[in-house]
Amino acid sequence: MKKLFAGLAAALIIGLSCVSAFAAGINSSEASVLNNMRTPANMKGNSVYVPASYINQAESYFNTIDMTTAQAGKINSIIGQARSFLGSTGKSSVKELSASERKTLINYASAAAAVLNLSAAAGSDDRNIKVITKNGKTVVDDSTNIIKTTGAEESVLPYVASGVLTVLLSISVFGLTYLKRKSAAYEEVR
Repeated sequence: MKKLFAGLAAALIIGLSCVSAFAAGINSSEASVLNNMRTPANMKGNSVYVPASYINQAESYFNTIDMTTAQAGKINSIIGQARSFLGSTGKSSVKELSASERKTLINYASAAAAVLNLSAAAGSDDRNIKVITKNGKTVVDDSTNIIKTTGAEESVLPYVASGVLTVLLSISVFGLTYLKRKSAAYEEVR
């Protein structure tokens, strides 16, 4: 009986380990840019953060590309310049920026986007930033929610397949053990 349970446990472990792993796809260069985006700017004593929706959308896009260390260095440098610019305006929030200051901020975003062959412009409200690919696909836009489903939520097929394999393997182990015992009992009776 112990062998039967050991066989079932082994079959279960093998079946569950067959589920494929899903990697996020963020490399160290992309992670450095995301971390830099999370660092606040200091505007007249106030910490001003990049909106979480921008960071989430950027991360979703980064899952589809492979950013190099050189690209990350350029983007991080531009983010640092934009952070310094915001601090030098003398304003306490982004909402207080003048039209020319907002244009300068958009120019920083445009320069950072250009490193990845993207373009950035003012959003529909002339305050938010919209980033698009060369073929017009939106990468970042505050008015949209572009968060892609990743990981196991995307497909349950690996779970179903491993469950079916585990059940079939368990039945096979149980059946072989049962037949072996029945055969041994039949041999003893003879």
